[in-house]
Amino acid sequence: MTGKGHRITTFSIIFGTTGSILAAGLSLFASTFPDSSEYLFFGKRRNRYHRRYTHWLLLWLFLSLVCFSRADWIIPRISALVDGVDAHRDIWSCVGFWFMGCALHVLEDAFCGKIPVIRPWKREFGLHIFHMSKKIGEMSAGEKTFTLCAILISLAAWIIRDIKIIGLVNFWRSL
Repeated sequence: MTGKGHRITTFSIIFGTTGSILAAGLSLFASTFPDSSEYLFFGKRRNRYHRRYTHWLLLWLFLSLVCFSRADWIIPRISALVDGVDAHRDIWSCVGFWFMGCALHVLEDAFCGKIPVIRPWKREFGLHIFHMSKKIGEMSAGEKTFTLCAILISLAAWIIRDIKIIGLVNFWRSL
């Protein structure tokens, strides 16, 4: 996927599921890190190692789960970070959502190519639902469709989540 596709898809998925602009923003910034880190680690040999070590799904999932467990599975709050009240949990949660942005990048790449799952040096899994555009930085029709579907599904998740919260509040008030 292109960087634009990664950013839009990752932001909408995280915001739709959490309702947190902070969590979604952190994931958005991390959504292109696996590709950009290849320049840092491999330099001119970047293409030789593309979608290998930096796209190892288990690494990003493990790091995010460790951070979320340290944060007691909370969604980060800007107020807690500013006030400093119990901020260590929110900091761990922020780092967890950053790693989750990297994990979503890798999962999104699996829809248009292969990624490593078990062995970081071998591309093993891919769905090939759409192809990339031949022009660098241009979103293909398949990528645009995939991104639009992710936005719509995330919007539905956001609406359902809010309906459940409102329903629980009304139920609680009725008691």
